[in-house]
Amino acid sequence: MNKSLVPQPRVGEGREGTVTLTSPVRVHYDDQFANVVDVFEADLLASVGWEVLRVASHETCDIRLHYDATRPEEHYTLNVADQIDIAASSDAGFAYAFTTLRQLGPAQLWSAQRTTLGSWILDGVSIVDGPTFVWRGVHLDVSRHFFDVETVLRLIDLLAAHRLNRLQLHLNDDQGWRIEVPAWPRLTTVGAMRSGSPVGHELDDRRDEVPHGGFYSADDIAVIVEHARRRHIVVVPEIDLPGHAQAVLAGYPEFGNGHEHVDVWTHWGISEHILNVEPATLAFAEDVVRYVARLFPGSPVHIGGDECPTTEWEASPGACAVMAQYGFEHVSQLQGLYTQRLAAALVAEGHEVLAWDEVLDTDVAPGTTICAWRSEQKGVEAAERGLDVVMAPMQYLYLDWLSSDAPEEPVAVAPVPYVTTWEKVYGFEVIPDDLDPTLTHRIRGAQVQLWTEYIDSVARLDYMAFPRLSAFSEVVWGTAGDVEQFRPRLEQHLARLDAMDVSYRPLDPTK
Repeated sequence: MNKSLVPQPRVGEGREGTVTLTSPVRVHYDDQFANVVDVFEADLLASVGWEVLRVASHETCDIRLHYDATRPEEHYTLNVADQIDIAASSDAGFAYAFTTLRQLGPAQLWSAQRTTLGSWILDGVSIVDGPTFVWRGVHLDVSRHFFDVETVLRLIDLLAAHRLNRLQLHLNDDQGWRIEVPAWPRLTTVGAMRSGSPVGHELDDRRDEVPHGGFYSADDIAVIVEHARRRHIVVVPEIDLPGHAQAVLAGYPEFGNGHEHVDVWTHWGISEHILNVEPATLAFAEDVVRYVARLFPGSPVHIGGDECPTTEWEASPGACAVMAQYGFEHVSQLQGLYTQRLAAALVAEGHEVLAWDEVLDTDVAPGTTICAWRSEQKGVEAAERGLDVVMAPMQYLYLDWLSSDAPEEPVAVAPVPYVTTWEKVYGFEVIPDDLDPTLTHRIRGAQVQLWTEYIDSVARLDYMAFPRLSAFSEVVWGTAGDVEQFRPRLEQHLARLDAMDVSYRPLDPTK
């Protein structure tokens, strides 16, 4: 069997027979799977100029698709003998089978520019495959540095190539608001542009005077969501309030705690300026989150809830009055007003709600899924409280950390020892060792984070994401094993990344 599959399948073994493919590839399939075959054909056409020809059940074919209701969602079988037989119960299962099939061929099948391929010979193989975890995610911060629609679509394609299925977009922060909300125009006319950015590391305290900004319209979001749907990826919007709000307050100072003028922040880090807890401000936050959620029909929505400084609330008579009204003993409990209000609004409209693990510091609405980022233990705590969990611990899955301890690494969020090698990512265990075995069903999967304070270009995005994201894909697919057995497959997989014009970080020589 081909030894370069990433992620590796659950079961795969060689068998007798070979299949030789040429254009057009003859495929038999039912109408309900036409969209999957269309995407497969589009990929072949873009990379090697091949076409797909639909044939009837009685005609000779190269690939035959079989609907199999016994296959779990996202699972598939792929058999290559005298023809290629694929069985699945869902579009996603067939799509993953086609992804594996392309990996069984030459790297040029993944080319970002059209190449020429005369024929494609496949050795016999039998694969039975499917993921362990339903949430296999990547988080992209488009607030600190904005990435246009084309770049997001390219990232979606790269995620699909690794059979990942969630893309979380961090759409607001102190440094920029990135989604148009017609009822609140100053979020983008003011909040989407900052006057400059840090040069080097934030601690160097140097700034340029180059305006940076951008935002997505409703039409842009529709393009992203549809492209992701065709790739079987769910796009998860994140609106992070009441902290991370300086870009909001630049446009709407009345929602702050002092009403003084502030600009969109030109620093990294966490601004002390947060939303107040007045009824009008809570209503604003709910209105915005409702509107954004409606652009992502049926998708989960992340309401943030992390890193909310309380200094302004502590000094605010209004906030103190609200604390007395609710009988709060700690000012941090005011965060819960936002969590509960936004969660209730989203649930009422049929959306699943996610939040960062700081919301565990107060009451959490039942059904909220916790993204455990501060540590694995926060995931354990959430599960013990009866909440579902997406594991995202920074110690393993924050790809804004250094890729190695080498001095030539580009500037990152923190210095050595804050290092996450691809080997460290590959060694991550999605299910924490100290979790009660009866609670493992609470762990829905895991997600890597790409915070972009120090990711200011597509090339830097590629460098920080890959090959660490390739290693993560196998971890969250559920088939990771010995890192030294993975290394040669990863080395071969880099040829596909080359074909896709990915500016990945080269692997270090083995010692």
